[in-house]
Amino acid sequence: MDKEKQRDRRRNSAAAALFYRKALRLIRRQKREAVILLACVLVAGSAACVVWALMKSRSAENVRDGVEMVTDVSGEPINTMEPLEKDAQPEVNELVSRYFTALQQGDEAVLRELRDNTENKELFRMQENSNHIESYNNLSCYTKSGMEEDSYVVFAYYEVKFDGIDTLLPGLTPLYVRKNEAGAYYFYDFYQDRTVGEYISQIAADEDVEQLYTDVGEEYSKRLLQDENLSVYMQEYVPNMKAAVGEALEEEAAAQAAREKEAQQTTAQEPGSSGSGSSAPSGSVSVPNSGEFTVSDTVNIRKIASESADKVGVCYPGESLEILMKQADGWTRVSFQGETGYVRSDVLK
Repeated sequence: MDKEKQRDRRRNSAAAALFYRKALRLIRRQKREAVILLACVLVAGSAACVVWALMKSRSAENVRDGVEMVTDVSGEPINTMEPLEKDAQPEVNELVSRYFTALQQGDEAVLRELRDNTENKELFRMQENSNHIESYNNLSCYTKSGMEEDSYVVFAYYEVKFDGIDTLLPGLTPLYVRKNEAGAYYFYDFYQDRTVGEYISQIAADEDVEQLYTDVGEEYSKRLLQDENLSVYMQEYVPNMKAAVGEALEEEAAAQAAREKEAQQTTAQEPGSSGSGSSAPSGSVSVPNSGEFTVSDTVNIRKIASESADKVGVCYPGESLEILMKQADGWTRVSFQGETGYVRSDVLK
């Protein structure tokens, strides 16, 4: 096969040399005609290059148009070529900074303010983490556009300093930032929203995001190998965390049961009480963060946190629903007759 290629190259070289010699003879004999012929050849070659360039440009535009017409999970076109931007949104950076400060301090109030859904289990995990974390360092926010206006998919990079460990360990966590009715940014719980979750999965599959995860993962492994104390610490960290959170949940359940029992005993001892139940108190009623709640007005329960969403059900005065979580966007997640839905927080009374 190699010999055949060599023969072809030699034949081509010989043909080129022959053409060159003939061209020289032609130029010597008929200079004017040769110059005209050469000019025609050059013009024809230039025209061919222009046509080729235009065709290639048009082909590239077709490819680009095909890429840009990819649609998201709601059927709307999205630009899959949007670059991953680093620290391009100051308000998002400030929000993430406040969030990680609250994580380090175990600040329940701030965590509930910044997140729209902080269940007790997740809150206990965060608070337990704060007992072992000295600081979060070198925060950076990598962003791409979210599904709505003024919303972002955020990949928050950090380096955590554990108590008693010198080496910082890098991490990357996905977040979804949107604005509430008051115009303030908050973290939306995309784990409870399949549509948004699938959208974030699409973004995470982009080449630049995958590369970011790869880089962080490699640096994570590298630092574990460099620091044996850190490696041993991390092997024990997750099991210890699970055990601590489990104990906290058990203590919370026991405390809640004790409070309910005490409330029942107090009600039974009140004058005029038969001890078989309790009447609804008069005046305004404080809505609990979680647990059973009896409504005094008709309440529409929506499928998602939106006034235009389909109704899951209607809870009438005197009926009860279960408060699952008050959210930062002005909605409360509830359970009613076996269905989970959302109620505007300001109508619960």
